[in-house]
Amino acid sequence: METVPAAAAAAAPDPPARTFSQVVFTDIPYSYPPSRPIICRFTLNSDFQSNPRDWVGIFKVGWSSTRDYHTFVWVEVNHDAQGQEIRQAAFKEYYLPKDETEFYQFCYIDNAGQVRGASTAFCFRNPSEQNMESTTDDDMLVITTQEQVEQSQREKAELQKQLDLMRAENQTLKSSLQSDVGRFKEGNEQREAENAKLLKEMDQLKEHNERLKHSLQLQMKDNDRLKEEMMIQMTKQMELQRQNSTEQEKQSLSLTSSRSSEEKYDRAVMKINQLKEEREELKGKIESQSDEIAKLKGKLRETERELSKTLDSIQLLQVDLQSTNKEKERLSVELQKLQGLKVDVDEMKRENQELCRRLSQQGSLPTSPQTELRGEVHTLSRQLQDAQAKLGAEREETRTARRQAEHLEKEMRDVKEQLKSLARGSEMEERKSSKYEMQLRELNAMLADKDIALEDKERQIMLINQERDELTRENQGLKGDIERLRSLYTNTASPAAEEPSYLQPDIVAGGDAAASRDQQDRPGQPENLYETIDSLLVSQDEPLLVCHHCQESFPGITQQELEQHEQSHRVCPFCTMICDNMEQAVFEDHVYSHEL
Repeated sequence: METVPAAAAAAAPDPPARTFSQVVFTDIPYSYPPSRPIICRFTLNSDFQSNPRDWVGIFKVGWSSTRDYHTFVWVEVNHDAQGQEIRQAAFKEYYLPKDETEFYQFCYIDNAGQVRGASTAFCFRNPSEQNMESTTDDDMLVITTQEQVEQSQREKAELQKQLDLMRAENQTLKSSLQSDVGRFKEGNEQREAENAKLLKEMDQLKEHNERLKHSLQLQMKDNDRLKEEMMIQMTKQMELQRQNSTEQEKQSLSLTSSRSSEEKYDRAVMKINQLKEEREELKGKIESQSDEIAKLKGKLRETERELSKTLDSIQLLQVDLQSTNKEKERLSVELQKLQGLKVDVDEMKRENQELCRRLSQQGSLPTSPQTELRGEVHTLSRQLQDAQAKLGAEREETRTARRQAEHLEKEMRDVKEQLKSLARGSEMEERKSSKYEMQLRELNAMLADKDIALEDKERQIMLINQERDELTRENQGLKGDIERLRSLYTNTASPAAEEPSYLQPDIVAGGDAAASRDQQDRPGQPENLYETIDSLLVSQDEPLLVCHHCQESFPGITQQELEQHEQSHRVCPFCTMICDNMEQAVFEDHVYSHEL
């Protein structure tokens, strides 16, 4: 109902005073009852034509614009009206003002937003109060005595003292409230700075935890890699053990000339066993290190939980800070109310001065009505009581705000202590993690040293295997020479003439014992048997078999034995290079290099 004429009222400028006489309100009483509908009557000037968009509004006395209306009703247009006919507008009791201390007036506003008429002032009061506070309009003479005047003056003085006390108390309360507001603002600024600092520390803790997680992941990867390397080393060592076992079996069948190589091999096996023991120790250290890493993970999870708790507390602090800001806004609103109360007190002061002036006039005119003075005193006392109630409420709210600020400061101190303890715990965890990192680096260095030692031992074992192979080839060559010598000796000894039959050996292909017995039975046998054999070999014109790869000659062997010897060589199929001393992997790389 109050928003319909707002556009017209906003568009209209302030009306001139000469248009107020076009509508005249009649029969306006001093007061209306607030709980009943009221009817205002008015007459229109003959020169003024009404419009269906004209309206009558209730304005508070002292209004400055047509937008300041409290309520309004539309004007009923009667086209059959003649001359200055009395018209009326009805207001329902629901939309009437409820303030009994203010004065109002009716105003007629046309469709262009111009004020065409205004009534005299009136108020809204109950009939009982109206009878108590209103004075009669009859020509009644009220006579007061000097004692009543003095008593009213004394009451006025007491009221003035109470008013001064209330003004002083209001001033002290205002100053204390301003100081409390200043301290509260400083506390809020400090809390905001501390919250920003706490958020920064929390970000640093998050970054540190991320670094710890990354370092733990790297350590776990390194441990996995070390485990894989250890497994590879174990498989290699098992292969070496199998090779060594087979080589030991072969060496047990070899000649006594390979005992030195066996001793070397035994020493290599002892070193390998020692390396195994060291590897077991390293495995134990790695397992202990993995246990420590698991403990660190548990501590890291605990730190993350504490961090989440701290984040929750920070969120609670932020909520408390928002509530504190709201409380600060409420205090500012209350401060504005106090300022309005101060304005009311100043108004009361002015009214008191007016009362003093009237009392002074009453002193000069003892015939002034006493009931009016009592009504004003009653109004002033009631206003003083209201002001005291408002001041008491403001004091209680100020105490509540102080208690809340102290509670928030206590919570802030507790959160600071928790953050300090978290910082100390994170520092301890960082020290432990740095210690474990140093231990891991030392273990990695030890593993690297052990790898280098294993490679040295593998090279030594390769050299020992090469020496063993060479000794085996030499032994085979010696065995072949011995067999050839035996066969040549038996061949040369069989055509010897004039030998008694009992001196001939029973078995031509016998062992060394038969050859020695035959040599002892012959009195004319030379002492150097090998020289005789060489002379025999030289004297014979047998062809020498030569290896196509190593170009070595082998007299007295068959073609099959020569083929076996040539097949024993490791020869490159591209460049025909002899690669007997190369490992299988190196030999394959050499062959693949020709294909590239």
